[in-house]
Amino acid sequence: MGKRKRQRDDNIHPHSSGKRDDNIHRHSSGNVVLPEEQNVGEGNDIISSLPVNVLHHILSFLSTKDAIRTSILSTKWEYLWTSIANIDLKEERYPSRKKEGWSFLDFVDRVLLLHDASDIKSLSIESCELVNSGHVNSWVSTSKRHNIEELNLCLPSEAQVVLPCCLFACQSLVVLKLWMNGALEVPSLIQFSNLKTLKLSELTFSDDNSTQHLFSSCPVLQELALVNCRWENLKTIAICIPTLKRLTIENCYMESPADFHGCVTKIYAANLIHLHCTCSLMVDFRIYDLSSLVDASILFNENMPEQVIISQALGLLTAICNIRKLRTTTDALRYFSVADNLLDRLPTFNKMTHFVLDGDSYNDPSGALIDLLEKMPNLVSLYFEEISDIGEYDLMLGRVPSCFASSLKTVHIQRFDKKPMEMQFISFLLKNATVLERMTLHSYSRHIKSREQKISSKLNKLPRGSKSCVIELIFFGIH
Repeated sequence: MGKRKRQRDDNIHPHSSGKRDDNIHRHSSGNVVLPEEQNVGEGNDIISSLPVNVLHHILSFLSTKDAIRTSILSTKWEYLWTSIANIDLKEERYPSRKKEGWSFLDFVDRVLLLHDASDIKSLSIESCELVNSGHVNSWVSTSKRHNIEELNLCLPSEAQVVLPCCLFACQSLVVLKLWMNGALEVPSLIQFSNLKTLKLSELTFSDDNSTQHLFSSCPVLQELALVNCRWENLKTIAICIPTLKRLTIENCYMESPADFHGCVTKIYAANLIHLHCTCSLMVDFRIYDLSSLVDASILFNENMPEQVIISQALGLLTAICNIRKLRTTTDALRYFSVADNLLDRLPTFNKMTHFVLDGDSYNDPSGALIDLLEKMPNLVSLYFEEISDIGEYDLMLGRVPSCFASSLKTVHIQRFDKKPMEMQFISFLLKNATVLERMTLHSYSRHIKSREQKISSKLNKLPRGSKSCVIELIFFGIH
């Protein structure tokens, strides 16, 4: 069959004429069937003939770099990428090939310079090159002109950058994420009237007044994350954000008691739903009016004096006693195990239905876990990453949390290894949890997999307070 010469007719469009083309047929399904000479073939660029708005939609599914690469396809595609609304530019940390004289920062500048007059919905820049304030000022100014809604800047820790004042006057911003080293210099004029998400990492707060001014100038803020920020310049601040729904506070810089700074931060968030907090000597967080809080994660830094962390942790737990779900780690139990009169000092979590305990196993001779569970009278679900040794003292005395007999229905153990203390605690649970419906044991051990039937048989023979309880043994990553 000889080759047909194909010609492109840019005037052909599905809606260009009301006349019927006799060369176009319809299948019984209703789909259009083109004759052979009109099917996709050599030299026929159907995609480029699509409407521009459709091409822009196609580009939206590509990464920014791939979208830019489409500029070499044809003259029609050359500048299509300059109107993309979401720009994500990430520099490779260890590029296999890097052209001599090529600069990621110059590349970012050129991408923003060539962007047309349309809005930029989101801009994300992650640079490994040393960035100066001039670069950041240019990026922010350009973003502001294009009515930016989401801005994410992740800069190397060596960069000492001063944020431009125009950033704080960007009223179109809805999401702002800053990961950079340096002092957070806050201007007197802040216009974050639409800002709903603020995430700050590695920044140093300059003083009480400017820091409090920043948080109080976000009238519709719903999510606040402060990760590894430096608080040493602060003494006392009050953050009152009625609209706040999610709060994350992590501080991992403290290496010794000498790093204690004692900044007291009072947070009032009546509509807070989710809380993730790392206890630290750097900051003493005091949280008030948490009637809407649903779930919380309370974690702990190491190398902290026991009595200080116990006092701070108990204060936080008392403030969040109305939550429904609590996640903490075995580090908390390590501290609580040396606390005097722990049971009397713990608050009662009347609304809590889910409790998650992460972390490695450890010895708990004082029964801190049992004390904690005793304060959860309506607990429904109990999750362990690993089982800790609760101590024979509690088992001998027969101390059984009240939720075991009234509400506990599911128990999940993530890393089951059939250690004696695990079997002891599982036996304790099965015997006393009289309304338990399911116990799920996950294991990554080949040794247990090889003895699955024998172990399952042993588990099923353990005495049970609940006749309807099902024990499920699941293996991961083992073939």
